[in-house]
Amino acid sequence: MDPTPRRTWAWVALAIALLVFAPACLGPQHATGHIAKFNLEFEGKWAQEGMFLLLFPVYIIVGVGDLLFFNSWQWWTGVNPISRVTPLGSPVM
Repeated sequence: MDPTPRRTWAWVALAIALLVFAPACLGPQHATGHIAKFNLEFEGKWAQEGMFLLLFPVYIIVGVGDLLFFNSWQWWTGVNPISRVTPLGSPVM
Protein backbone atom coordinates (compact mmCIF):
# COMPACT_ATOMS: atom_id res chain seq x y z
CA MET A 1 0.00 0.00 0.00
CA ASP A 2 1.29 3.41 -0.94
CA PRO A 3 1.89 5.61 2.18
CA THR A 4 0.99 8.81 0.28
CA PRO A 5 -2.80 8.65 0.86
CA ARG A 6 -2.26 7.94 4.56
CA ARG A 7 0.11 10.89 4.81
CA THR A 8 -2.35 13.12 2.96
CA TRP A 9 -5.15 12.19 5.36
CA ALA A 10 -2.87 12.90 8.31
CA TRP A 11 -2.21 16.41 6.99
CA VAL A 12 -5.92 16.96 6.37
CA ALA A 13 -6.73 15.82 9.93
CA LEU A 14 -4.04 18.14 11.32
CA ALA A 15 -5.39 21.09 9.33
CA ILE A 16 -8.95 20.44 10.54
CA ALA A 17 -7.75 20.12 14.15
CA LEU A 18 -5.91 23.44 13.89
CA LEU A 19 -8.96 25.13 12.40
CA VAL A 20 -11.17 23.82 15.19
CA PHE A 21 -8.89 24.18 18.20
CA ALA A 22 -6.89 27.32 17.37
CA PRO A 23 -9.36 29.90 16.01
CA ALA A 24 -8.25 32.67 18.37
CA CYS A 25 -4.56 32.01 18.70
CA LEU A 26 -3.82 35.64 19.54
CA GLY A 27 -5.80 36.05 22.72
CA PRO A 28 -4.99 37.64 26.06
CA GLN A 29 -2.14 35.19 26.88
CA HIS A 30 -3.03 35.03 30.58
CA ALA A 31 -0.85 32.01 31.40
CA THR A 32 2.25 33.54 29.81
CA GLY A 33 1.43 36.82 31.56
CA HIS A 34 1.48 35.06 34.93
CA ILE A 35 4.98 33.73 34.23
CA ALA A 36 6.17 37.17 33.11
CA LYS A 37 4.63 38.78 36.20
CA PHE A 38 6.49 36.28 38.39
CA ASN A 39 9.72 37.10 36.56
CA LEU A 40 9.22 40.85 37.06
CA GLU A 41 9.04 40.37 40.84
CA PHE A 42 12.84 39.99 40.89
CA GLU A 43 14.76 43.21 41.33
CA GLY A 44 17.40 44.17 38.81
CA LYS A 45 17.69 43.48 35.15
CA TRP A 46 20.32 40.77 35.64
CA ALA A 47 18.15 38.83 38.08
CA GLN A 48 15.21 39.10 35.69
CA GLU A 49 17.36 37.97 32.76
CA GLY A 50 18.67 35.04 34.79
CA MET A 51 15.16 33.98 35.74
CA PHE A 52 14.06 34.37 32.12
CA LEU A 53 16.84 32.04 30.98
CA LEU A 54 16.01 29.52 33.71
CA LEU A 55 12.29 29.71 32.91
CA PHE A 56 12.73 29.66 29.13
CA PRO A 57 11.47 26.05 28.79
CA VAL A 58 8.48 26.99 30.95
CA TYR A 59 7.76 30.01 28.73
CA ILE A 60 7.73 27.73 25.67
CA ILE A 61 5.40 25.13 27.21
CA VAL A 62 3.04 27.71 28.72
CA GLY A 63 3.09 29.81 25.53
CA VAL A 64 2.09 26.85 23.39
CA GLY A 65 -0.61 26.01 25.93
CA ASP A 66 -1.85 29.60 25.72
CA LEU A 67 -1.90 29.62 21.94
CA LEU A 68 -3.46 26.22 21.35
CA PHE A 69 -5.57 25.54 24.41
CA PHE A 70 -6.39 28.36 26.83
CA ASN A 71 -7.13 31.09 24.26
CA SER A 72 -9.16 28.68 22.13
CA TRP A 73 -11.06 27.65 25.25
CA GLN A 74 -11.87 31.31 25.90
CA TRP A 75 -12.95 31.87 22.31
CA TRP A 76 -15.33 28.89 22.35
CA THR A 77 -16.73 29.27 25.90
CA GLY A 78 -16.24 32.96 26.70
CA VAL A 79 -14.38 32.03 29.91
CA ASN A 80 -10.61 31.91 30.25
CA PRO A 81 -9.65 29.09 32.64
CA ILE A 82 -6.50 30.95 33.70
CA SER A 83 -8.01 34.33 34.58
CA ARG A 84 -11.25 32.84 35.91
CA VAL A 85 -13.04 36.02 34.81
CA THR A 86 -15.67 36.22 32.09
CA PRO A 87 -15.34 38.81 29.30
CA LEU A 88 -17.86 40.99 31.17
CA GLY A 89 -15.63 41.03 34.24
CA SER A 90 -17.67 38.88 36.62
CA PRO A 91 -15.74 36.10 38.39
CA VAL A 92 -16.53 32.49 37.57
CA MET A 93 -17.80 30.42 40.49
